[in-house]
Amino acid sequence: MRKYGVIFLVLLAACAKVVAPSGGPEDSSPPEIISVFPEAGFVDSIPRTVRILFSEKIRLSVTDVQIYPEHAGEVSIRDREIEVTTDSCEGILIINISSNLEDARGNNLSTPATFVWNSTPEDSFATADVTLLRSGGGSVTANARCEFYLLPDTTTTRITYYPDTTGLVHAGWLTAGNYRIIGYEDLDQSRSWDPEREPGTSNEVAIPSGDLMELTMIMTIIDSIGPRMYDLLALDGWHLEVLWNEQISIGVGDEDLVRITGPDTLPVEVYGISLSSGRSSTARMTVYTEELSDTLYSFSIEGVTDLAGNPSLADTLEFWATDSLPSSKLAVQSAYPADGGVQIPPSGPFYISFSDWVDDSAIGLLYSVTRVSDSTVVSGDFCRTSATAFSFTPHSELLGDRQYRIDLSQGYVSLQGDSLQGQSWTFIPEWSQRPGSVSGTVSGTGATVVTMVITPAGSDGEILTAVFAPGAYSFAEVPGGRYTVSVFVDWNSDGTWDPGEPYGAWPGVVDVFPGIETEEINIQVVP
Repeated sequence: MRKYGVIFLVLLAACAKVVAPSGGPEDSSPPEIISVFPEAGFVDSIPRTVRILFSEKIRLSVTDVQIYPEHAGEVSIRDREIEVTTDSCEGILIINISSNLEDARGNNLSTPATFVWNSTPEDSFATADVTLLRSGGGSVTANARCEFYLLPDTTTTRITYYPDTTGLVHAGWLTAGNYRIIGYEDLDQSRSWDPEREPGTSNEVAIPSGDLMELTMIMTIIDSIGPRMYDLLALDGWHLEVLWNEQISIGVGDEDLVRITGPDTLPVEVYGISLSSGRSSTARMTVYTEELSDTLYSFSIEGVTDLAGNPSLADTLEFWATDSLPSSKLAVQSAYPADGGVQIPPSGPFYISFSDWVDDSAIGLLYSVTRVSDSTVVSGDFCRTSATAFSFTPHSELLGDRQYRIDLSQGYVSLQGDSLQGQSWTFIPEWSQRPGSVSGTVSGTGATVVTMVITPAGSDGEILTAVFAPGAYSFAEVPGGRYTVSVFVDWNSDGTWDPGEPYGAWPGVVDVFPGIETEEINIQVVP
């Protein structure tokens, strides 16, 4: 019986397992640096071996330990220790450790660590504080890097620093000079910035020695991919709607980027392109064409840019056109100045837009600006600003406080056969701040000097006086307006005309236009 009892106890012992006791708090504390040997700071000579010991086992790629000077040593990581062996003889050794370092539980180093051994005075170096921020807000991640390139070398990193949790990079011990600084979030751990996928930024600055340079940089993703056309719809026989995957930008003349061909391979005339109005619809393009048939066409376009200026690649879509009429008739969509407008800038430009494409050579002949008081037609330039809009810029500034009329005469017929009705608007410009001048000759007196007086006619304003010798004169700096002009010989030098003093005046009112010389204002003085 004893023999079997012993065997039974042996079997029980063989089946027993040793397990860790359950329970206890989960490790959430970051690893800590408990020693650095030799101690960092000012030294007689740069150490050949540096050991950095942590409070627990660490996990870290050797690429997340940066050494300056670059390629001056080797990094090895084992258990709780980082060892750097170096052959540096430049008088300085910098070791930067990224906050990507973590322990076995995945707890990251609370802040990046930097250690410096130097045998040269600190004031021989430059220092920079770079604050990295993310466009739109949010904290920088543990993958963020800040690389310094000493120009003109833009291919080899001089030194890499890592921002703390606030985004601050304290970069000390830099050789004074011109630097290119690149800050980015290295999401793919490639140690190179991919501007199209990784938030980042770059800047070139001069960093002087013995001083602190402070710089803030905003990291964002740089768009370098052009827009892409993804759908096309024939609205009617004269209009196509093209949809893009992002907002686009187009200008006058961009219709040359479009090519449409029918079954006979002959090109369809494209009159213009425009963007649909509204903030949420700027990825919709309207194309204005000659009349299309109910058949299959090919649409191709290349070079349309997005808001970042990236051009689209060549792309082609096929579509089935329709020969239906548009749902709305041609009309004036907007005009500036509005009817009854006052204090309108006298130099323009004035604008008019239509609900559809119109021929600029035809509509320009029907658009006019007239000064109502004397029926003077204002000369100017009528120019297309978009597929459906135009501007008119006067050749000279208009007179203030005078009524002007814009006429759009009837007679224009649209591509679809709509007749545009005639319309008119009136407005009053403000006075220009730009002065004009008056010139001519003064005759009829043997006096050595005469006094000229320019007085506002029928409106408030400053009375202007000047002294000229008889003969040719030019009275400058006269504000735009309507004036009377007189001349007298001031025998008693009191500045005003007195009975008995020779006098002359221009017979009528003189219009002075901003920036224009009103000539041939010739005045004869009589006793």
